[in-house]
Amino acid sequence: MTNEQICERLNSILALELSGTMMYLHYSYFIYGHSMIPIVGWLREQANEGVAHATLVGDKITSLGGTPRTFPATDKFPWSFDSLNDMLRAALHLEKEAWGAYAALLRDIEALPEHLGLRLFLEMQIQEETGHIEQVEKMLKPDIVH
Repeated sequence: MTNEQICERLNSILALELSGTMMYLHYSYFIYGHSMIPIVGWLREQANEGVAHATLVGDKITSLGGTPRTFPATDKFPWSFDSLNDMLRAALHLEKEAWGAYAALLRDIEALPEHLGLRLFLEMQIQEETGHIEQVEKMLKPDIVH
């Protein structure tokens, strides 16, 4: 796999990260009620984390000699919704898509010893996305206090 091909795949991941940033920020504007403060805080924290991930991916692209394309894939999430659960289901879908994109690239470069740093970067991102997926899945469960 050439650096150009890797950069193309990383640019697709960059679009997903930027989409996630926009999605979480957009959804944060529509939270009302007595749970507003923690939910808005969490959504905006996720948006900030998306910016951090996008920054890392963009830096990795330039390190490999590519040019980051900073255009989100705005068709990746619904702009309208009926409930917080709708928002969370959309978030879960996007988080799983990002996880899959990182994992697919990792599989494709795993045997290339010259890309050890990239492998470690992808593994770190997969770990982060796994945490996001688990968190959103828990949020989608019924309210239960143990």
